Amino acid sequence: MGHKREKPEVKEDISPNLIPMIDIMFLLLLFFMLGADMSQREKEELVLPNADKVKEEKKEAEKELTTINIHHVTDKGVACPVADNGGMCREPSHWKWAISGKDYTRDNIKPQLQILADVSLEPNVDPQAHKRLSGRKVLIRADQNAPYGDIQKVIEYCGLAGMYKIEIGAAKPAPEKKK
Repeated sequence: MGHKREKPEVKEDISPNLIPMIDIMFLLLLFFMLGADMSQREKEELVLPNADKVKEEKKEAEKELTTINIHHVTDKGVACPVADNGGMCREPSHWKWAISGKDYTRDNIKPQLQILADVSLEPNVDPQAHKRLSGRKVLIRADQNAPYGDIQKVIEYCGLAGMYKIEIGAAKPAPEKKK
């Protein structure tokens, strides 16, 4: 009459499948590696001048920050004996101004700065002012051997475009070793 029902067998060898988790970890690793690389594309390799009173750079990402790098570049195949021997090259054609990894000259950087300024215009504070100001911040990073006149020109061009929030990049000197 009564048919006894058997209990299902418990499997003890069940383990989670780790393959999808490993795939996701590799994708996350790839995403973060590429994301970290993108943040450095605006910065050229250069040696910043030392300054005693350096303000620490904030680690938060500035959404409207433009980095302008002034760096020494010669035409391909042309050497600069002054710079190669550690001197200060003053040949104007050897100094390039870069924004987001693209090199500009003194003549063709003005329109690019105006475009960047126009993207983030602030409302007029003074109705008498005929020029609108940009809320975009500019960080100027110049090689320690860069002509100071180039830095002045970049500041002037930024001002003409309406960008007034300008910072100059510098390196903190290494701490002196105590004997």
